[in-house]
Amino acid sequence: MLITQIETPEDILEFMKENIQYGWLDLNGEEHINNMKNFRKLYRTSSIEETLQHGIGTCIEQVALMSSLLDLIHLPNKMYCTRIYEGTDFQDLEAEEHMHCFVLFGKEGKVYQIEHPNTERIGIYSYSTEEEAIQKINDYYVELSGGIPRPITEFYEVEPNLSFQEFNNYINQLDEKKNQK
Repeated sequence: MLITQIETPEDILEFMKENIQYGWLDLNGEEHINNMKNFRKLYRTSSIEETLQHGIGTCIEQVALMSSLLDLIHLPNKMYCTRIYEGTDFQDLEAEEHMHCFVLFGKEGKVYQIEHPNTERIGIYSYSTEEEAIQKINDYYVELSGGIPRPITEFYEVEPNLSFQEFNNYINQLDEKKNQK
């Protein structure tokens, strides 16, 4: 499927299945498919163009791509990040990553999630409200992380070439702005 053939959310999911694998580019331009070794040390966010060119992306890149595809078919959408909180001073480059990004979109009075990066949950999920979607999705990741609370934050862009820590700090900054209101 080509981007120009996308007309529905189902088409977006099919496009993702056919064209994008879970993976990442490192700071040297090397591809890592289904392998998180040295992720905190070497990862850099990719642009949508790089994601399409290489056919790989973490949840961060995949959500940015799906959001842009939803924009193309004129469906309002929002990107979110759920994670175990790490402060800006977190320096353990050997620690496991506990972050997941997802996209929600609205259509015909309902809220939907397209899930592709989490291979255990690939699909389109329907919810009555945005609040219900956020709560149920976050609850799933809290359970996966052994009950550890996870802040959830809406984000607005994925700037290319950020390290994992820099992306986490961007999300932290959005949380701080939200809490100041």
